[in-house]
Amino acid sequence: MGIGKDIERRGHVVGFREEIANAAGQGDDYFFGWFDNGKDKESSFIRGHWDFMFHIALPMAPYMANPEDKVALEIGHGGGRLLAAASRSFRQVIGTDIHNHNAQVVEALRERGVCNSLLFKTDGTTLPVPSNAIDCVYSFIVLQHVEKFSVFKRYLEETYRVLRPEGVAVLYFGRKYGWSFNRSSRWLYLADRFTERFRLGRGFEELPARVNGTNLKVSLSHASDLAIAMGFSVLHTLVSRRRVPDGIARYGGQNGMVLRKPGASSDRRIKA
Repeated sequence: MGIGKDIERRGHVVGFREEIANAAGQGDDYFFGWFDNGKDKESSFIRGHWDFMFHIALPMAPYMANPEDKVALEIGHGGGRLLAAASRSFRQVIGTDIHNHNAQVVEALRERGVCNSLLFKTDGTTLPVPSNAIDCVYSFIVLQHVEKFSVFKRYLEETYRVLRPEGVAVLYFGRKYGWSFNRSSRWLYLADRFTERFRLGRGFEELPARVNGTNLKVSLSHASDLAIAMGFSVLHTLVSRRRVPDGIARYGGQNGMVLRKPGASSDRRIKA
């Protein structure tokens, strides 16, 4: 993925908007590849399909019924690489992101036959949809870049708010690792997971970083406790893989959770 040149000290939203605008001015291949280090536009969407199916759809599947009737929302859709895959898996998909280039993303989605998507520009902390309106929320390689734990917490609160009763969320966020990143040893991963809570004394770590570098790490135990305190059930915990499918055996840099909001569900379609 594209990385800024200097440590960003003005806030993650300002820096991201500037870097993404710069990427958009350098052509489609650079813009769409910026979000995931894809070599070009087409490879970004192909890799996005693999990431969505492995990191989002597979862990969500045991808790999902009648996806043809469901509305999904992505926190941080970027260039739309996961959203394109999600559009084949749900009745409607909604993308939210802070950048100013949704028209470029819409065009790329239309090229791929996606006609059941809506994109919204956000302020970097809230989700611009009504409460109890979404069946599932997901986010991948985004919450590790939100800079402040308060923003991470706010996105959890917003996820709870917008989900319908019995709605499901699959959320990934930066993890603290010492030995297992880009390695395939489960023992090394378990060592990292066990020591994470001790190495992150407050349960999280805010880091100075360049734009698109990891600037927030949250322990799985702290994130789970926070989600439970908000009212979620934690259905499953996850860890990302370095690269899918080629590097599926190697551990990535994110923790993940599958969450459910309690209650009884109903269906409603979001309008532009």
